[in-house]
Amino acid sequence: MNAPKKIVLVGNFLPDRQESMVRFERALADGFTARGFALEAIRPEPRFVKLGPKYRYGGLPKYLGYLDKFALFPRRLRHLARHAAPGTVFHITDHGNAVYAPHLRSVPLLVSVHDLLQIRSARGEFPQNRIGRSGAKYQEWILRNLARLRAAACISQKTRSDLQQLTGLADASVAVVPMSLNYPYRPLPSTEAAPLLARALARHHLRWPAAESATPPPFLFCIGGAQWYKNRTGLIQIFAALRRLPGNHPRTLVYVGPAFDSEQQAIIDQHCLRESIIRLPGVDNEELRATYSLATGLLFPSWEEGFGWPIAEAQACGCPVFTTHRAPMTEVGGSGATYFDPTDPAAAAAIIAASLNDPAPLRAAGLLHARRWDLQAMLDAYLHLYTLLLENNGREPFPTAA
Repeated sequence: MNAPKKIVLVGNFLPDRQESMVRFERALADGFTARGFALEAIRPEPRFVKLGPKYRYGGLPKYLGYLDKFALFPRRLRHLARHAAPGTVFHITDHGNAVYAPHLRSVPLLVSVHDLLQIRSARGEFPQNRIGRSGAKYQEWILRNLARLRAAACISQKTRSDLQQLTGLADASVAVVPMSLNYPYRPLPSTEAAPLLARALARHHLRWPAAESATPPPFLFCIGGAQWYKNRTGLIQIFAALRRLPGNHPRTLVYVGPAFDSEQQAIIDQHCLRESIIRLPGVDNEELRATYSLATGLLFPSWEEGFGWPIAEAQACGCPVFTTHRAPMTEVGGSGATYFDPTDPAAAAAIIAASLNDPAPLRAAGLLHARRWDLQAMLDAYLHLYTLLLENNGREPFPTAA
């Protein structure tokens, strides 16, 4: 089997600030470059955007961005495809950019599919996440191009199932390549971790005196955005229910993410949790590693995910994981997590409390399971798919589902 002579990664428009996609692309780029492959990373450049008001995803700046993404950039893609040397593989790293696929039909092309939540929302599957008319048309545009792919790589079995249900793509056209950790997360001794957490708190002018000791008191941890599927309302309700249970359970929740909305803040006030929930707007990788290492457990009650990076990160740091009993959380957590039904906060709290009575087995199982999220394993899997595409000249599906 012949390895690719060159890999071209098609990445995201940086002003859109899709940080997880940028990290994924960077992991591929750094990994394959370290292995000695010729690699080129390309993306739409902000040209029209620089001519208008400060960029945001709305109004005039959004449409100027569309010119950069959908008028200028396709010209560059067609030029690169026409002049691609034999042995070159193109890889669109975010399925949201599947709209570029028609410009790369003449070359071996792989598209990574992370989740179909926006497409499913646009089709009315999630009433709690309403998509406007223009947004729905955009998602249908993406879906039409996904349905025409010759080769896709999904980050979880759940995403693969969703993709095939929505597009009808054959088994042999859709592989599964689990994500790797995008940072070498591993357990950090409390004597090293506590100062890092204190540093993160100080940077945001927050003070939790207990965190300044070498061994902070027990606390639960959660990290995530404000997207509907993150279930931040459920997070607060489960934590409140856990505090009501008898026993020596964590009395503090450290949350890394954006501010709570008015409804969530009302629930916090209803349960008198203002002093018990410490919200950090952001942390760097080492501070995140430290927080995972210090936490009594990760509380991750998402309704949906494409993969669920925090589960893998927490396991790698020896942090017990408490998460939703739904795919792909069950897929990522495996035997190294405790699962609950997020629709029943009281029952979820009882399950978590029972696991906290003896967290050592869960911690050990998580550390063992986290070995799956190895960067080299992900690179090997993508290299295998690139090679299959080249063997078939990019015109046939994978001979076998990878």
